[in-house]
Parts: sequence; C-alpha cells; structure tokens
Amino acid sequence: MTSQRRNFDVFLRPGELGVFAGGQRVKTILGSCVAVCLWDRRRRLGGINHFLLPRPEDHDRSSMRYGTVACTQLIQRMYARGARPENLTAAVVGGGAPIRGRRRMASERIGDANTRVALMILAEHGISVQRQVTGGDHGRKLLFGTGDGTLHVRTLLHSHNHDREGSGV
Repeated sequence: MTSQRRNFDVFLRPGELGVFAGGQRVKTILGSCVAVCLWDRRRRLGGINHFLLPRPEDHDRSSMRYGTVACTQLIQRMYARGARPENLTAAVVGGGAPIRGRRRMASERIGDANTRVALMILAEHGISVQRQVTGGDHGRKLLFGTGDGTLHVRTLLHSHNHDREGSGV
C-alpha cells in the first residue's frame, strides 16, 4: 500500500472560517454556497470563509452559516491579525446552482444572493475583488494557499470535471 499526500492541509466545511499566518492550503467544495478568500500580501496572511445563506433570520444572528456574519467576521479577524484594507485582495467563489429539477430555481436565487452579499460587504470595507468565479449550473472545488494567495478552482460538472485554474487572489 502506498501513501498518498493530500494536496491540502485544512478542509473547510460550511459555516466555518479560518485565518492562517503560515502557508496553509485550504480546500472546500461549493454549490450555491460562497467562499470569500482574503489575502494580505504584506503580512502573507490569508483567510477564508464558507457560508450557505445570505442573511440570518432574527433568531440566528451569530452563525457563520450566513454571509453577512461570515464575511464581517472574516474581515474583523484579518484586521485583528494586523491586515489593512489597502493590503487586502479578495476572491469570491461559488454561488452556483448545481441542483437539477424543481429545486434549481431556489438554488439559483440563493447562489446569486450569496454572491451579492459577499461583494457588498467587501465593497463596504474597501477591499478589492481580484477574482470572481461565481454562478453557473455547477459546483466548484477550491484550493487556497494562504501563504502566497494562490487560488485554484476546479469546476465540477455533473458527470465529469473540468479544470479552470488561476494564478491567485
């Protein structure tokens, strides 16, 4: 038996976020969910979230499952580690509608709303979006290098995968 090396250090689940000073490789998988990746080029500090819905209901205002909470928390945690808005670049990934059939329309609306919330909060903080890979009728797998800001996005189609990789955040 041979051992395989994972191509990631951290797997980020829905409703989670992380800020990493070292060169961590963070992986997540998105459908209508959205991930925001932030990278501070001066501090070599990276952060990422993964949220499911744009806004919380009245009773659940602190859950990272919601874009308004997860994006604000990610930015605040980056600032707490010394990041400044002028040194931050962002990528917004996900917001697709990979579900087929009758539920597709709801998934499409959620994905679009998730994307809008992420872009709105980044704009409110003056953070430049360098890369946006959102929408469509498919999911995505992403790998984010927090030490150098690299971002690789793979499009997940229904029966086969297509790679669409890019240089970074």
